[in-house]
Amino acid sequence: MPTLDVLVRTLGDDLAPVTPDRPPAREVTGVHVSELIDPTPYLSGGELLLTTGMGLTGQTAQARAYTARLAGHGTAALGLGLGPLHAEVPPTLVDACRVAGLPLLVVPAPTPFLVVARTYWSLQAAADQEELTAALGAHRDLVRAAAGPRPVPAVVRTLAGAVEGWAARLGTSGEVLEVWPRGRRGSARRVAAEVARLRVAGPHASATFPLDDEDVVLHPLAGRGRLTGFMATGCPRPMRGADRQLVLTACALLALHSEQQRRGTAAARASRACVARLVMTGHTAAAHSLAADLGLTGLPPRVRALGLTGLTGAPDDLLDALEPAAGRDRRPLLAAAEPDEVWALVAPADAPAVLDAARAAAGSDGTARVLLGTETELTELHRSMPVLRRTLTALPAGTVRDLGADGARSPGAAPSLEPLLSYRRADLVPAVAAYLRHRGQWERAAADLGVHRNTLRYRIATATRLLGADLDDPDVASHLWLALRTGGLA
Repeated sequence: MPTLDVLVRTLGDDLAPVTPDRPPAREVTGVHVSELIDPTPYLSGGELLLTTGMGLTGQTAQARAYTARLAGHGTAALGLGLGPLHAEVPPTLVDACRVAGLPLLVVPAPTPFLVVARTYWSLQAAADQEELTAALGAHRDLVRAAAGPRPVPAVVRTLAGAVEGWAARLGTSGEVLEVWPRGRRGSARRVAAEVARLRVAGPHASATFPLDDEDVVLHPLAGRGRLTGFMATGCPRPMRGADRQLVLTACALLALHSEQQRRGTAAARASRACVARLVMTGHTAAAHSLAADLGLTGLPPRVRALGLTGLTGAPDDLLDALEPAAGRDRRPLLAAAEPDEVWALVAPADAPAVLDAARAAAGSDGTARVLLGTETELTELHRSMPVLRRTLTALPAGTVRDLGADGARSPGAAPSLEPLLSYRRADLVPAVAAYLRHRGQWERAAADLGVHRNTLRYRIATATRLLGADLDDPDVASHLWLALRTGGLA
């Protein structure tokens, strides 16, 4: 927008300053001509008012009232056209303008007012063109930054320079992920309170608010209704409309980048989910083959199954929280997300960190259930999955259970035979073998052993206590029977 000093310099002798000698660099919003004693109802503020002084009588009181009204309304300057009514500027008007702080100019005869107006609008058109060129250049720079190797830092840095302030990329909870200049991290952190309010308002809500002597604009970054973070931008107030357009462009570019990342992540997760399902259904050889075709590192020989159900958020949000915690061995997390539950295969060394991440992701609403199974061979995991699923479903809402921390055996897995073999006070191994062979029928198992059924009951109760397992559980019974057969004990 043209300023008063530029307009005077451009017009030269056609617009000369009276008071002050050097016009201030005050923005001029337009050129208006009026002979009214009170033209303020027709002014919006910031105009250069041109008049021939038809309503000026030369009286001091009248001149001061006239200039006070103009100054109070925010008029940029007063221009008096000499010739038709006044051959020179009335001294009372000069004094009144000086008292009111209103710049006074003269348009000498025979210069028409139209020359001043046309010059102003030519300067305005040039300024608009310059602003448009600068805006297009800034938008072009943002696009180039987004297409570079590190788009997020580049876009943040470019936006901060374009608005002559600072910019920051925030996470979904308001944490500062990227800020430029670096020294404005403190300002970015102060925006966290507004982030909390926007999260309640929804993924499409934005806010503008003052922060010290700056205006701050906070916009969400969202794709398909899913919030991925926020963009905070601050600059000296008032923020220009062109700067707001730059902020919107930066947000659109970062949202597009997040969506592209999400699509790439979704494809990789879908591939790993296929590997996880093959493992959980017992097709371990096929899982190894598919993992090799996908370029995944070798599958861990031993794993712990982590199950989650009753989640209120999207499975992708859960996986976003679990994957960083499962990176100690640089193997990607194998996880399969179903509509009502998520199962992840975790390396034993990563299990505590992943469980903590799952506990935090489950939240405090009391609906989620989390189960971490015990360590098992990758090739044997499928045998315990049915019981793990039933155990997860049976957990009370809001429960997080670590079977390894419980000191418990993985549900359905075969208990060790060592407690039975080392027990010397009774022959428990034949009793257990007979009980399993006759599928829990006391009379037939006791007759097979040649003992009273109460004696058999005592021995089975002792074996159950030593093994820490329920022999009537079909999964336990089948695994234990195979263990006995393998050892030549049944």
